[in-house]
Amino acid sequence: MAKDTSFYIVDFDRTLADSDKLIEIFIEIADKYFHIPKERIEKVDSEVKQRGDTFLLATYVRDHLSSENRIDDWEAMEKLFIHESRSLNYLLPGANELLEWLDTNDKSYGILTYGDVLWQKLKLSAAGFKHIPHIIMDKKEKGKLISTWLDTDGVFQIPSELGGGSADSIVMFDDKAVSFSHFPPSPSRGFWVLDAGHELLSQQGDTPDNVERLSNLHDALRRLGDIDKA
Repeated sequence: MAKDTSFYIVDFDRTLADSDKLIEIFIEIADKYFHIPKERIEKVDSEVKQRGDTFLLATYVRDHLSSENRIDDWEAMEKLFIHESRSLNYLLPGANELLEWLDTNDKSYGILTYGDVLWQKLKLSAAGFKHIPHIIMDKKEKGKLISTWLDTDGVFQIPSELGGGSADSIVMFDDKAVSFSHFPPSPSRGFWVLDAGHELLSQQGDTPDNVERLSNLHDALRRLGDIDKA
């Protein structure tokens, strides 16, 4: 069997973790322990989205506490959110198994995620994934960024934030079609992991021919086993 020279990229939100559950946990903690009513957060969320902007949940709560000279409460809330989250099961089916497969088979991998830096870092810590090399993007088109890693010899130079090194191909797991925009061609390949019964408008779209749609990470693991045997 030839040595695998691929680099594996895994998305966080709605690929590894149930983002909606994490939001619920965070808002409940803010309401119950730090006297920021759930209704207030939901009202601001609605107003921001009506303007067409993105609601930065963690930033809003931190800034609110700071404005009341309660920055120590923010630090306490971070710790409580991490503690509470780790006691609950909010990882999606196959997430632990995928990471275990990558580790057991000595694959090079990292997390490439999109969103507000403060919130993403907090969620990664809550999941116990802070030690995994990661990049937090402010744009959704991950394929476009990945394509910039390709050098003139056709080799991917992996950024130091993801551990460095080089790879002959990229294997990426993500729930959004837009993430695969400008994704490099074969031998790189993508797994668009999206359950048809729960898909959101933001997850839909077109993907390149070397991206395979699957319902969950368990299906992706089966395909990875097939790839490993090839």
